[in-house]
Amino acid sequence: MYILGLTTMGEAAASLLKDGELVAAAEEERFSRIKHHIGFPCHAVAYCLREAGITLAEVDHIGHYWKPWVLRRRVVHTLGTMFQHGDLFQTRIARGSDQFSGYYLPMFVMPSTIRKEFGGSDFKFHYLDHHVCHAASAFFASPFDSAAIFTVDGVGESTTVLYARGEGKRIKVLERIHLPHSLGQFYSAITNFLGFDMLQGDEYKVMGLAAFGEPEYAGFFQKSVVMPDGPGRFKLDISYIDHQMARNNLYTEKIQQVLGKSRLPQEEVLHRHENIAASAQKALEETALRLVRYLKEKTGERNLCLAGGVALNSVMNGRIVREAGFDNVFIQPAAHDGGCSLGAALYVYHNILKHPRKWVMEHAYWGPGFSSADCSAAMEGKPVTARKLTDAEMTVTVAKLLSEGSLIAWFQGRMEWGPRALGNRSFLADPRTANMQEVINRKIKLREPFRPFAPSMLEEDAAPIIGCSKPSPYMLLVFPVNHGWEKRIPAVVHVDGTARPQTISRRVNPRYWSLVNEFKSLTGIPAVLNTSFNIQEPIVCTPEDALKTFINSGVDYLVLEDYLVQRNP
Repeated sequence: MYILGLTTMGEAAASLLKDGELVAAAEEERFSRIKHHIGFPCHAVAYCLREAGITLAEVDHIGHYWKPWVLRRRVVHTLGTMFQHGDLFQTRIARGSDQFSGYYLPMFVMPSTIRKEFGGSDFKFHYLDHHVCHAASAFFASPFDSAAIFTVDGVGESTTVLYARGEGKRIKVLERIHLPHSLGQFYSAITNFLGFDMLQGDEYKVMGLAAFGEPEYAGFFQKSVVMPDGPGRFKLDISYIDHQMARNNLYTEKIQQVLGKSRLPQEEVLHRHENIAASAQKALEETALRLVRYLKEKTGERNLCLAGGVALNSVMNGRIVREAGFDNVFIQPAAHDGGCSLGAALYVYHNILKHPRKWVMEHAYWGPGFSSADCSAAMEGKPVTARKLTDAEMTVTVAKLLSEGSLIAWFQGRMEWGPRALGNRSFLADPRTANMQEVINRKIKLREPFRPFAPSMLEEDAAPIIGCSKPSPYMLLVFPVNHGWEKRIPAVVHVDGTARPQTISRRVNPRYWSLVNEFKSLTGIPAVLNTSFNIQEPIVCTPEDALKTFINSGVDYLVLEDYLVQRNP
């Protein structure tokens, strides 16, 4: 039995199950080269079918992550702003009109769109609850027989937080928090207030900037903006800051009287902006911790599954792991909306069709892979020279180049699922070089100097560095770095003494593990600097993407499967 899952708004994506096991998953942006692609994920669907070797006619069910007719709460919320703030009401009306015509109407005709694109098929189509899809994407991919489930994002239909419990093949919804009370929308509004762009997913910039500041305004946020509202509840006062107005860079006098003027994108980042970021981050963490502790008390579960766009906030996640009281926490690598395509497919298979669970997500490598012949063909006519090496020769050669200060573009195997590069589409560097962060941000990635980089480290050597013996394979948790290591790997330790590690399993990714192990043999350091293989674009997908980005970059070498590639002089 084949089941296809779809997301079609921001982070459009497709996932395909065969008899309950994942075959393929990818985000549309990797094929279209448009960040955060919105619309039907045509290329991602085509890839999933191709990977399985089937046509659409062989797909039995399709799950879609949204119920487009669930609009009552949004309409009521919009009408409620009519007499509060004229600009806010007009902004919501304009936004709602755009959403309905641009996003919701195409959902109603999605089955015919799919058949028109891929041919006739008698699949059964399921419109599913957005947050339930988030919940399914985490719980049904986890190793847990039962777990508490916490999903948190900007909004899905009208829900912003879902409390649920998973047991076996069933997910039971316990409680919901609805608009306008949204942690994701609060954080996104602050993102734009600070001169970044929520539409480009710049919330992670706020998280990185927060480490440089002091939470000067955290008390204000927690008392006046994101406030407790009883056990397991919070409320957001949109008379201070509103997500829809912030999209248009409109801010109330009330918020600017406290925080000062909003920052324009081209303006210098001041210490005041760092303090605002630190304050918003603290307000998010403290609220999320309080909610998750409530869920633990309510369910009595030892295991926790997290999902939703806010669950990409790795600093918050790290605190939940350390402080919320759960024994085990699972976050699948595509915690954002793209991951709902996986959740939709899993929910149909388990919760609707009642099939038992047999699959656990152990890695993130579910995208396209390419052969040596594909790579050789892609290099034809390009201004590059390549040497073909065995795996053993490649790891020894590249480890030595890294130890000597070279920057490496590393392309191997199947592309990662989710927004993190995890050793198959990565830029790599020596973490011992103190100025490497500045060099890569300024010369290679062309981005803000405060942005941190992550270490990929051998799973068996991680505990002495980060003080946590449990694997962190998806780069979704931030940990304090143990004393002494901040001086040994300064390029991957943030200004606050923390790091966001990827632990590498020899069983899961043997080639990448061997590279880092060889680097350890040369330097004594069981880790390398890892950042995504892209420059102001989606992460590369194909050999052609890799070559284009490499040729236009300042990176020294490209590993293209079994080829070591250099630009021609």
